Amino acid sequence: MVTPQEANAPQEKIGTIALNERTSPLVLHPLAPDEPRAPISILTLAQRTALVACLNSGRLYKQRGVWTPSLAGPCNKGIAGVTVADLSRDGMLSLTIQGRHASAQLTTRGSWFARTAAAEKAE
Repeated sequence: MVTPQEANAPQEKIGTIALNERTSPLVLHPLAPDEPRAPISILTLAQRTALVACLNSGRLYKQRGVWTPSLAGPCNKGIAGVTVADLSRDGMLSLTIQGRHASAQLTTRGSWFARTAAAEKAE
């Protein structure tokens, strides 16, 4: 029989995290216990959605005039260029443009806002 102390062993917690990686972005990118929450009230709903999409997929790519996560499904809506431009100007996304291809990645500040927005969405 397993004792309660053994059930909460770090190895089992790591296994639990590995199993939940695909289902919950919060398991992968949690806010630290002592980390303050970002003031996401200054963001629009579209901006929050874009940040969480970038957090979940790692990058946004510009395709056919709209920005989409790398793991976009057929029912996912695109993200407007204005939203990405605003987040870039606010220092939350870093844009990379090579010829006709463009991608956006979270900055440190953007990651903080995205993790806060994802935590709020999960609550």
